[in-house]
Amino acid sequence: MLEAFFTPLIEHNFPNENSKNYFGGNIQINKNSFPLLDKTKIAIIGLDQAANHIRKSLYSLSWRFGNLEIADLGNIVKPADEKQQNYAISEALGELQQMNIMVVLLAGNEAPLISHYHSYRNQTRSLEMVHVTPNVDFSEGSLMNKILKEEKSTNRWLNFDFIGTQSYFTTEESANILEKYHYENYRLGKIRNDIEEVEPVLRSSHSLIFDVSAIRHSELPNSKSPGPNGLYAEEAVAISRYAGISNILNTFLIHGYNEELNCNISTQLIAQMIWYFVDGVISRFNDHPQRDHPDYVIYRNRLEETGHEITFYKGTKSNRWWMEIPNPYEDDVFFMGCSYRDYQDVCNGIMPERWWKAYKRMI
Repeated sequence: MLEAFFTPLIEHNFPNENSKNYFGGNIQINKNSFPLLDKTKIAIIGLDQAANHIRKSLYSLSWRFGNLEIADLGNIVKPADEKQQNYAISEALGELQQMNIMVVLLAGNEAPLISHYHSYRNQTRSLEMVHVTPNVDFSEGSLMNKILKEEKSTNRWLNFDFIGTQSYFTTEESANILEKYHYENYRLGKIRNDIEEVEPVLRSSHSLIFDVSAIRHSELPNSKSPGPNGLYAEEAVAISRYAGISNILNTFLIHGYNEELNCNISTQLIAQMIWYFVDGVISRFNDHPQRDHPDYVIYRNRLEETGHEITFYKGTKSNRWWMEIPNPYEDDVFFMGCSYRDYQDVCNGIMPERWWKAYKRMI
């Protein structure tokens, strides 16, 4: 069934397909036969010709990932009916998720946000998604607005976090929705000062949606919405690696690449983002904490001004920090990734914004 959703890459000759020194020579490619997926950890999927341009750069990068199994499944079939294509995308992604296979999804100008969202239909308790984008758009009729309206009909807890936004692109309407739902928003200036602060945001996310328009024009010339400000190349690959080392992230959607203005510098940067994502995957700590587990040092702090007790867990293996978020309605907690700076804030009597927004989302 899965094979029917993909068009093989028979007509394409990519660099270094047969060299074990390079990325292209170490993965299964859907050409003469569909890849065997029983041991596959990561699947690469394209939506249009933009993906083929990116493949040329990706396959030329060095292979440093040992026996990691990666399969390039080709491009999603292109039926005339857009509804059928959306069905193919959501079904293919959903089936791969059920097989515990991570997906790198390469799109061109348009992001399949709705079908990508629908692929998580079996994620019943909560859904965490991070969007790297220069603008937050929750306006009436936007794709993000449609997702919010659909989500209201479920009992699932949906959380959107945003990275790399630029305030002059975000309308007051969208800013009000960010505040109403207590979504985290890491503006460009904020992450420029300390990009490591975005790692905890990705640590517990199921999906990273990366609009390459968030990268400045000088670094990636042919995005769909080029601009003078944005992420530097080093920041883009750092965010991609943070997504890779996330404990549960299983889809990495890259979109916003204008294939009509094909540029080797742009495809090289996107390929390097994918390379660092894979590098993150093989470096995963799988350190999601459990209450009173011996592998964690526990710090309990009370904020005198508000009376809230905030409990921190520090992993002895990874040195990563977590906060315990109590469920206000049940005798239960969940753990949220945080940074040492959050712990320092509490020690100084300051409520961490990350903790407060997460708690407010549950009320």
